[in-house]
Amino acid sequence: MRNIQIIKDHNISDNKNALLLEEMFRLRGEVFNERLGWEVKISNGLEKDNFDKQTPSYITMSNNKNNLIGCWRALPTTNKYMLKDVFPQLLRGETPPEDSNIFEISRFAISKNRDGKNMAIASEDTASLVRSFYTFAIENNITDYVLVTTVACERILKYLGVTMRRMGDGKSMQVGIEKSVALWIKVDDNLNIGQHH
Repeated sequence: MRNIQIIKDHNISDNKNALLLEEMFRLRGEVFNERLGWEVKISNGLEKDNFDKQTPSYITMSNNKNNLIGCWRALPTTNKYMLKDVFPQLLRGETPPEDSNIFEISRFAISKNRDGKNMAIASEDTASLVRSFYTFAIENNITDYVLVTTVACERILKYLGVTMRRMGDGKSMQVGIEKSVALWIKVDDNLNIGQHH
């Protein structure tokens, strides 16, 4: 059983959430620094950036032993966000959205080693975490998401049946060691992974 929790700025001071957030920033460090080799700032093993100061919402996923196995961050496009302010070249000529009903997904991370299980299970976790995009959207009146991701992650989203398109002229670009794209995701029944078949 997977437990999805949404942590918003108003409950970050809660001690239980403080520990969960620390675990989340540590997982982000493992994934983005160690596994993907991105140039991210790491402090005491924790990965944080300027967007974490903007009161984002964090979505975490834990297993039945309360170990964190995945997370992502949601930011409204009405303020600064990664695609617009860090990777505008990935827009490929498209205007970045600024709309309270459109959010950016960033820092999507899944642990590979917390459960010691094989990749087939990990893909189930990926589907569960992607399904939380839908739940979060419904609760927050979100109609669309944008995100910067790797071509490999794009393939997974496509495989899961997510309604999406590449932004601008659709060409991928090299970012670090990965080919990356900016995606526009539609919030529809297809995003409610595994619940509509």
